[in-house]
Amino acid sequence: MPLHLLRITLITILLLACIFLPFIPGDYDASAITLSTIAQLVSLAGLLFIPMGLAWLIYELRKRRAGKTSIKGYHFALAALVISGIVVLAAVVGALASNNRFPAIGILLGGGYFIFRTVRKLRRNKNSAARNFNFTPVYLVCIPLIAVLSRQLYIESATEYSRDYVIRQSAGLIRDIEAYRQRTGHYPTSLHSLWEDYKPSITGIQRYHYEPYGKAYNLYFEQLSYQAGTREIVMYNKFDEHQFTSHNQDLLRLSPSELDRQRGYFAVHQLEARHWKYFWFD
Repeated sequence: MPLHLLRITLITILLLACIFLPFIPGDYDASAITLSTIAQLVSLAGLLFIPMGLAWLIYELRKRRAGKTSIKGYHFALAALVISGIVVLAAVVGALASNNRFPAIGILLGGGYFIFRTVRKLRRNKNSAARNFNFTPVYLVCIPLIAVLSRQLYIESATEYSRDYVIRQSAGLIRDIEAYRQRTGHYPTSLHSLWEDYKPSITGIQRYHYEPYGKAYNLYFEQLSYQAGTREIVMYNKFDEHQFTSHNQDLLRLSPSELDRQRGYFAVHQLEARHWKYFWFD
């Protein structure tokens, strides 16, 4: 029992680490968003294990209490493999949603191979009666349940922490932009460069983006949203003239009045930090 509890704990911690990876301080990691998206979808799909896992666990407890052998565990194991196929597909979707086709192919091939090997093993042992307690349903119930509950309880707070942290990190960049204007009389036309000296220092956020806008400028970054299927843009504008557009062709083809009606975001939120807002795009 202690060994199984340790394994459940370690697997759950690993899954949660992947889920929350894009929101922790550190150097940018290009794989962070992909791992988080995969882990979140796998956890949600893993909820399918719980009803079957509970039934399997009740069966194992009754078998242990009665001290009898039975081959019915084979059917539970087979059902778990069917659900495992759904979980593998969820992981593939997560990789594709992050525009990572090669990891998606690897997950599909690796998951398919695991299921194939396990089916062959089950068939060989189909008619062998097992007396020992099988801990597999404990894994199937505990891991997805803890992961999803933790995600639901803490993902919004993690997102807010990440957002606020990067906003605080931008103070030096904003100070230097304003110093540049005092020195030259105008804001810089671009900050495009090979190296980034002003870093967000959050694992899932690559960089700050700068663009002149009106009489000032927009400074913004993108982070993973806790809302599924939503992209979040967090923006600073000293005159509170924040605007962001989903498609660059709209900027070229639409008139200003048309553009104001068709920016593409479905929600905009004011932040406590002065002159900061964030936009949600689907």
